[in-house]
Amino acid sequence: MNNITLSTKFRPIKPLPPLFEGLDELGRVTAGIPLEAIEDRQRGELLSLLTAPGRYALQVSDDSMCEAGIIQGDIVIVQSQQQARNGDIVVALIDNQQVTLKRIRYRSGNRIQLLADSPDLDDLILADSRVVIQGKVIGQVRQYR
Repeated sequence: MNNITLSTKFRPIKPLPPLFEGLDELGRVTAGIPLEAIEDRQRGELLSLLTAPGRYALQVSDDSMCEAGIIQGDIVIVQSQQQARNGDIVVALIDNQQVTLKRIRYRSGNRIQLLADSPDLDDLILADSRVVIQGKVIGQVRQYR
């Protein structure tokens, strides 16, 4: 594994504008065998995904999680929490200076592995004292242009 140098530059995260205000969920659609077209107007589930207490949105700035289906420009919905399970995709604060979106794996010896879901990037293995979990990804939004 290559030595990883963490940048000392930190850009504050800018809040995104409210998403999907007033958007109705009209029903379900299949990407496989067609379903009967029945309108089923609902509002609650989509808005609660985005607006439940402790949730926030971050725009992804690169493709380091592409194999997880998260690409540059996507907006991830994050549940603010300080614990995560092996395999969860988390927002991790490293050395109280840098924030990253990675899959987490707990290692022996009080170490944490932060995995990029991209073949182009190396994983980070850090002492658990250097990593603070700020939240877990619970959803994502992609806008097609």
